[in-house]
Amino acid sequence: MNDYYNVALIITAILLFLSVPITAQTRRALIIGIGIQKDESWAKINGDKDIPYVQLMLKNADYIDVKALVNQKATKKGIVAAFKKLTSQCSVGDVVYIHFSGHGQLVTDVNGDEKDGWDEAWVPYDAYRKYCKEDKGEKHLIDDEINKLLTAIRNKIGDSGKLLVVVDACHSGDSSRGDDIDETVRGVKDEFVIPVKKHGKTVKASEQWITLSACKDYQLNQEIKSPKVGKLTYALYISAKKGTVDFTSIETIMNRHRSQLPQTPMLTGDTSKYNISDFLK
Repeated sequence: MNDYYNVALIITAILLFLSVPITAQTRRALIIGIGIQKDESWAKINGDKDIPYVQLMLKNADYIDVKALVNQKATKKGIVAAFKKLTSQCSVGDVVYIHFSGHGQLVTDVNGDEKDGWDEAWVPYDAYRKYCKEDKGEKHLIDDEINKLLTAIRNKIGDSGKLLVVVDACHSGDSSRGDDIDETVRGVKDEFVIPVKKHGKTVKASEQWITLSACKDYQLNQEIKSPKVGKLTYALYISAKKGTVDFTSIETIMNRHRSQLPQTPMLTGDTSKYNISDFLK
C-alpha cells in the first residue's frame, strides 16, 4: 500500500512539473560592422575592425547564436533580413545583444515625430551620403525603422527577456580627417535631405530596451588611434574583460582615450529593469 502511495506521489509530482512552462534563456546577438561604403564620398572608418572584439566579448559571455554582418554584407536589405531572422529564432526569456559600428547621419523626418525635424539613422553599406537617384532615403536605416525591428524582438522575448543595443556611431559631426581635427570620426555634419512634404505629427515609440550610445546626438564619435577601433566598442570590451561591466567603467575607459573634442557616452531606455552587466557577465 505504501509503495503504491509513494509511486502515486512521484507521478503526481512529475505531472505537476511538466505542467509548469519552462523558459529557456538563450543568448543571441546580431553585430554589424562597416568600415567602407559603396558610396566612396563617405570617409574610411574602422567599424569592421570592431567585430573581432565584439565576437570575443560575446564568446566569453556564453552567447551561442551570433550573426555578424561586415561591410558589403551589411546592406539595408541584409540588415533588415538579419533582424527578422533573429526575431523568428527568439523565444521568451532570451537575452539579445545588438551592435552597430559604422557611420551615422541625420535624415529628413518625413512623418513628423521628431521635434528637431531630423531622424537619426544608421548608415548601411549601400546608403549614399546625399540624396540622389541611387538613394532617395530608402537605403538609410532610420530610427523609426530600427524601433520597429527592436520592438518585434521585444515582443518575442517577452517581459522576462532582455535586450541591449550598442551604437558605436554618431548622428552628426564631420567624417573628414582634416588638418584641424586629426581624428577618424563616424558620422557627417551634412544631413541627408529628402525633398518631400512632411506628414503630420505622430507619436514617437518608447524605448523598451536599453541603448548604449557612443556620444550625444550633437557630438562627434571619434575612434581610438591605437588600436584603430571604436571608442565605445573598445571600452565595452575592456570593461567586460576586467569583469566590471557598468556604465561608469565604460565612461572611465573612454575618458582615458579622450580626443580633441568632447564625447559623452549615453545609456538610455528601460534602465530600471536591467543593466549592461546582465548581458556581459
